[in-house]
Amino acid sequence: MKFFYGDIILDIPLSVYCPEEDSLLLAKVLEQETLEGKTALDMGCGSGFLAVLMAQKGADVTACDSDEASVAATKRNAATNNTSIKAVLSDLFSHIDGTFDLIAFNPPYLPEGEDEHVVKDAVLLRQWQGGEQGRTSIELFIAQAKQHLNEGGRILMLISSATGEQEVGDLFKADGFTATIAARQKIPWEELMVIEAHNP
Repeated sequence: MKFFYGDIILDIPLSVYCPEEDSLLLAKVLEQETLEGKTALDMGCGSGFLAVLMAQKGADVTACDSDEASVAATKRNAATNNTSIKAVLSDLFSHIDGTFDLIAFNPPYLPEGEDEHVVKDAVLLRQWQGGEQGRTSIELFIAQAKQHLNEGGRILMLISSATGEQEVGDLFKADGFTATIAARQKIPWEELMVIEAHNP
């Protein structure tokens, strides 16, 4: 399917996550960032939407996903939008080298069973659900993130009220980050939040 955002045009296979309210909220925060000359990582890149957005803003972007179709889609969409993006197959940081000024991450964040009454598509459920409490990928990501951030680097990560704002904040704090909420958006069945975590 085709997806349009400003002058960004994406061609997204059915098996690859298409930007929804969560991606759009994270994009809104990224729109306010000054990224010229910065290094950025789009973790779990899906279609490459956020990677293309950051590249258009002047960042040197690496994008990764554990799904081969998503990495392929990101490469195609980077070319379509005349952006230079390094897209790699990686389970979280398993094949990521180097450090970054900014990491953007829209993880699977819903607890198992959450929203199954709303979302019937099995592919979408797999892309949204993050284990029993919704924090499986998030916990692994936070535990590894600091070694991939430059001094003063930041993380922008999307979560839901169902994920546990306090619990995720505590995970960041336990790993030495300072974390605040950069944006919130109420949707009918939950509240979406972008957490901004700083590496001191």
